[in-house]
Amino acid sequence: MKVQTIIGNRVIKTGIAVFFTALICKWLNFPPTFAVITAIVTIEPTVTDSIKKGLVRFPASAIGAAYAVIFLALFGNSPLTYMLAAILTIFTCFRLRLHAGLLVATLTAIAMIEIVEDSYFISFLIRLATTTIGLSVSTLVNMFVFPPNYYRSLYKKMTSIRTQLSNHMKRCYYELIFAKTPLDFGMNEKVGNIYKELESATLLSLYQKKDLKYHHVLEKHEDELKQFRHQLHHLRMIQYHVTNIAEQPAVKMEWEVEKQKHVFDTVCYFANVLADKIEFNKNEWEDRREQLHQIFQETLKTAQMSEAEKLPIELVAIYELISIVEIIEDHYTMEFEQLEPKGKNSRLKKQ
Repeated sequence: MKVQTIIGNRVIKTGIAVFFTALICKWLNFPPTFAVITAIVTIEPTVTDSIKKGLVRFPASAIGAAYAVIFLALFGNSPLTYMLAAILTIFTCFRLRLHAGLLVATLTAIAMIEIVEDSYFISFLIRLATTTIGLSVSTLVNMFVFPPNYYRSLYKKMTSIRTQLSNHMKRCYYELIFAKTPLDFGMNEKVGNIYKELESATLLSLYQKKDLKYHHVLEKHEDELKQFRHQLHHLRMIQYHVTNIAEQPAVKMEWEVEKQKHVFDTVCYFANVLADKIEFNKNEWEDRREQLHQIFQETLKTAQMSEAEKLPIELVAIYELISIVEIIEDHYTMEFEQLEPKGKNSRLKKQ
């Protein structure tokens, strides 16, 4: 098992950044404490975030250091100095919208009071230098040591989401057609987990998009990242339509038993294709899709003859299923040849 799998890439990168930051400070005879603190907090999930937040933390730290030496010169190492340095650092950073650097700046201001002994101005300059070292080292480490690459994680998450949506889809239609009562009272929590995974995958895609410009090796995957983001949108839409089915009231269907079984069998087929549980066959896919449209037209004619205020549950069930089928088809027309495991041939292809 790889070391980064056990510990985590970010932990390893933090350790490397701390080591080289402290090494440089020792070589320059600078106190490493502030530089190390800055290096630790500057390791972000993306290089872009490291740079952006670093540009905020540098002036914020300078503000904290300035207040520390000013009040230390005026009141010495006293409780009043600690209070004024902390309050004014927070106030100034807040007013200047340096929120990302507020905590580091405040810690800097408080910690500097204890270690400054002689030249206040020299101490201030050294503080700026150590901040620069910490920011630079951590950003370079984040850029070149285990550069953020979320493609594999994205693929795994999307595979997991498809499987969960497939199971949820079959359960909801089974309840709607046959059971009329919930089969799994913990399903709301499971649906919430799907939503969380979708949010997590979306966040990873945003992280990867931010860093494409800093990693030329990953630029060739830019089109794949766009496809990932489109597929995430498709999965959200599938979740939306499946949830619509889950929220339908328990009403007896007018379909005969054979049609109920046929519709549920069709649901299982499309759900299994979504989860890659069966191999895709173009002819079977088109036949089942055509049958769905025929059932929809038949149900629609029956609904037009009725004076009911609400749409029949049969019409809602088929409409939502057709919508899901169209989304699944769009979802799988996007190819991920470089990211898929070899041997997978259940993707839908445009022919």
